[in-house]
Amino acid sequence: MTKITDISHHTMVQYKDTCANQTQVRKLKNGDLLAVFNQERYPFHHDTGQTVMTRSKDGGITWSEPTVVVPWSQTTGSWDCGICELNDGTLIINFNICGFFKRGMKPNQPSWANQPITNEWGDWTWTFKTLGWLGTYVIKSKDGGSTWSDPIPVNVRPLKHGGVRSGCWQLPNGGILMGLYGRIRGYEEEGEGESTRSALMRSDDGGDNWEYYSTLAYDPASIIDYEEPALLRLRDGRLVCFMRTHRNPTSDAHNMVIVVSDDDGFSWSPPKWTNIWGYPADLIELIDGRYLVVYGYRRPPYGTRGVISEDGINWDVKNEFIIREGGIPGVVIKDRPSSSLGGDAGLLQNSGSIDIDHPGVFQHIGYPTVAQNDDGTIAACYHEWNDDANPLQILKCTRFKI
Repeated sequence: MTKITDISHHTMVQYKDTCANQTQVRKLKNGDLLAVFNQERYPFHHDTGQTVMTRSKDGGITWSEPTVVVPWSQTTGSWDCGICELNDGTLIINFNICGFFKRGMKPNQPSWANQPITNEWGDWTWTFKTLGWLGTYVIKSKDGGSTWSDPIPVNVRPLKHGGVRSGCWQLPNGGILMGLYGRIRGYEEEGEGESTRSALMRSDDGGDNWEYYSTLAYDPASIIDYEEPALLRLRDGRLVCFMRTHRNPTSDAHNMVIVVSDDDGFSWSPPKWTNIWGYPADLIELIDGRYLVVYGYRRPPYGTRGVISEDGINWDVKNEFIIREGGIPGVVIKDRPSSSLGGDAGLLQNSGSIDIDHPGVFQHIGYPTVAQNDDGTIAACYHEWNDDANPLQILKCTRFKI
């Protein structure tokens, strides 16, 4: 197992009444760490919040007051954002937008759900039925993040759903690649009898226009879902991509797979199973020439982990190390709605002691992202639940050396 040293944990963002989750960080040319994340509009995972930015000028120890860059509204929300700095200094944030609808007609009976009801947003008990994905978008900043463009829609056709997780990457020839995952026949993340594919969108005009470029992985037998691609360009010019996987019909999480391209992402090797369990991933090249992948670990003892590779192609769990362990609360005082996602939407997460083997919505930890500072210190950012009586997801940053 790889050894890490000089470990320290720091709080990035913690709200009083809402969750902060699903962050991504990149090191800018000026040395700053710039992170974007999702602020939920509720005290639980819902994927209908707003896109927020925070910055660290000391390598991840302290973080600026969060700044909203894509605000929520009564009818829209955003989530799963990523950040990228282009060669000319332009910043691009990519994200998903959903329609967060209330009932348009008077109901004939009460909803099966009795939550959420809040002072700010009112009665949203029907939203797990009316929530809809509206599209993938980007915003751009030419002044280091002080001001941002209006949202630019990303053409993901022929996909109907194109969920993003990580930021874009720019090729030496100026082309910009965006990894996402989705379905041709359906708008939702699950269902329609079609497995999820991962794909690349590409822009050759600085992010104003996008087009489907290539398929990263797809199982036409609809057994394996390939999701949340994490892309990196290696020193030799090859592209490598990790993907989260699930096996149908149970949706049980399986080991991550890896695909490789030697033509700038136009074609890819068949998916190859790694012996690494966890999801989703983020990876970087280290100053010493090695490569690092980090990922969430959503089974006991939970937390965030990493693996080192010498060449970026061959990865082995024997080189795994723990960045942060835990993140699951022990007790919750109040009943709360479960996640809005999936077939159990609208049901309650019961109060009381949390069973670590069956934590329900509280297993939603991790989503790590990683950057290396100029002094060699590594900053891994992720979300976990705090230990309040009614826990909230917060953002943490763990600094270490390897």
